[in-house]
Amino acid sequence: MAIKMIPTNLKMKKINATLPAALLLTYFYSVPAWAADTEAQLLLGGFYASGQSDITASSDSEVIGIPIGLNVQKGRWSGSVLTSYLNTYRKDDTLTNQSESGVGDTFITLGYDLTQMPWITVSLNHKIPTGSVTKGLSTGESDTGVQLDYFNTLSASNSVFASVGYKSVGRVSGVAMQDPINASVGASQFITKSVYIGGSIDYNESIYKELKDTTGVSLFSGISLSKRHQLLLTTYYDNTDSYQISANLSISLFD
Repeated sequence: MAIKMIPTNLKMKKINATLPAALLLTYFYSVPAWAADTEAQLLLGGFYASGQSDITASSDSEVIGIPIGLNVQKGRWSGSVLTSYLNTYRKDDTLTNQSESGVGDTFITLGYDLTQMPWITVSLNHKIPTGSVTKGLSTGESDTGVQLDYFNTLSASNSVFASVGYKSVGRVSGVAMQDPINASVGASQFITKSVYIGGSIDYNESIYKELKDTTGVSLFSGISLSKRHQLLLTTYYDNTDSYQISANLSISLFD
């Protein structure tokens, strides 16, 4: 997603209606209102997560991931596809007590801007179960969600955002599962022309009834490395003592 660092036109979207907590991506991009030109960005990154995880269906695990994705915007429409290579280790499973690795599930999102300045975007999200069930990297079932995002600039350097989402989960026989909701609210501020910082309070229900609902805090910083390259650093901590750190690089495919 192109980040051209024009504060009055910056938009933020948080992909979280269908992704496990360890795969949450926050990004900024700016486009002219309902532009006809197509913009596309390649997403590369890495993360480490420790604690409760929907990926492993575990209350105590470690996950290392390398996400890769593509995002496209044209006019009011936007779309993205994201997957990742995962290495997982369940600390609470003494029977297996070993790490597993492989390609995770694939997430597809289609969004439409209902308004701009402020931005209100509705998105449909779908999970394709491309991860291995035997390795514990996927439920093997498809999930579908809907999300509503709000973003508004308060000044040339300050912005606020919020989102709420709901997900219909594909059920696994013999596993107590539920359709979760999630919500977040936060703010961001430019501290230089090429660097911004921000944070949010996030609420997420697990897809597994045996795991706890979480309330956490996310902190992030974005850096414009060049016209086409943007770096995002994020940290997260919640009430289950779970935490994660991540770094994501956005590469604009068009000038």
